[in-house]
Amino acid sequence: MGSAAAERLASMGYNVILWNRTREKAEELAGKINAKVVPGPFDAVQEAEFILLFLSDEDAIYSVMSTFHRMDGAIIINHATITPHGSSRFSSFTQALGGCYVEAPILGGPSALRNGKALIVVAGSRTCKSAAKGILNDLAGELIDLGEEPEKAAALKLSFNSLLIGSVSLLAEAVLLSESYGVDSNLVKEVLSKTIFGPIAEKYIDRMRDDPAKDASFTLSLAMKDLDYAVRTGFYKGLPQHLTASALNLYRYGVRSGFAKSDYTRIYHVIKGRE
Repeated sequence: MGSAAAERLASMGYNVILWNRTREKAEELAGKINAKVVPGPFDAVQEAEFILLFLSDEDAIYSVMSTFHRMDGAIIINHATITPHGSSRFSSFTQALGGCYVEAPILGGPSALRNGKALIVVAGSRTCKSAAKGILNDLAGELIDLGEEPEKAAALKLSFNSLLIGSVSLLAEAVLLSESYGVDSNLVKEVLSKTIFGPIAEKYIDRMRDDPAKDASFTLSLAMKDLDYAVRTGFYKGLPQHLTASALNLYRYGVRSGFAKSDYTRIYHVIKGRE
């Protein structure tokens, strides 16, 4: 996702500065889009007006933001999927260092982001959102403003991801149930395409049955993390997440079974292996 955003912004004339824990990855991308690579995250903060965070989880964000000594008006835009609690803490930390924090999770994959068709939900103070509006408009196909509380955007992203991941795992079970009685998955897809489930079947059935070793756009381990965050977030509000918790247990099993780096849709193979 970070690479897709960098490519998108570079193509629109932005001067892009890159940092990645694996410097070789940043240098490879920089060579493609004529960007600059810096040795550490604080170096980027010192040179850039907008800091876009595409990090795996809250621990990674804590690790990166702990290197920031001051921000001098920099705009921190977080695109990572995190908990509302984390969003609130990162916003307070940024404000204390003289920066602006905007929560801006993306609903859509790298391809949508690269092509300027991603849906981005935004929340943060009016001043910070106004400062970030230009770059976010250039990055997104559509922006939806959720108000001034950044945790609202984090909560909505978790809601979306838990629904998506849970739906894909339920679709995998449904396909395998039909297959166990000799119904070909292509026929399942054809039938479902004529129903309300058509879009999800057409998009995911072939993808989930693909080779687990094939490159992932969103890994099974990250899906597990998002489900975990969703269950925790529900717990903080006294709201049980029964189905999400069941999906979380399934994805945890998938990670333990060696599918951590597989695309999250390959949960099909995890379920099939348990037959």
